[in-house]
Amino acid sequence: MRIVCIADTHGHHENLLVPGGDVLVHAGDMTKVSTAPDVRDFFAWFSRQPHRHKVCIAGNHDGLFERYPAQARALVPPEVTYLEDSGCVIGALSFWGSPVQPVFRYFAFNRQRGNEIRRHWNLIPPVVDVLITHGPARGLLDSTPDAGPVGCDDLRARLEELRPRVHIFGHIHGQHGTAQLGPTIVVNASICDWANRPVEEPIVIDLD
Repeated sequence: MRIVCIADTHGHHENLLVPGGDVLVHAGDMTKVSTAPDVRDFFAWFSRQPHRHKVCIAGNHDGLFERYPAQARALVPPEVTYLEDSGCVIGALSFWGSPVQPVFRYFAFNRQRGNEIRRHWNLIPPVVDVLITHGPARGLLDSTPDAGPVGCDDLRARLEELRPRVHIFGHIHGQHGTAQLGPTIVVNASICDWANRPVEEPIVIDLD
């Protein structure tokens, strides 16, 4: 199965060249300010992509999904699977997605480090092949110029416990790329750099 990974498109989706594959995954921050027209425009583009399966989560810039969840979910077309502390199965692979990240300024889906955010990670089932979160785990493609590593310690512990085949995220611009944590392929799929310029390409992962 070929999984095409993107994140942090921030309204730049129309200019993005997306390679073909079986599953297109967007790991949050589909919009910049998250108005209903912004969300609708993104999903019009996302649903047009040729991939048979399309999966997305919200990110900290997609506040409509937190402030007005019923309104936001009504904008998700039927051909798109939206995950929010929930999962789905595609072929032989199980997917789980969550939009939360440790508190970052005043944005959406902020959770305090420790018990508050750990409750979300504990919802991840014991068997998951592809984990999608908006933010990274600690020490894995999570460095920022001014604050160093900012990923979630509790997410890192859960990754080491569950050992999914792939962990896809974004949130930290400028850290686009892949890494390895034991058997887990770690993917920062953010297409934007530190200046919010869409300079990176989607990342393709092939799973047997």
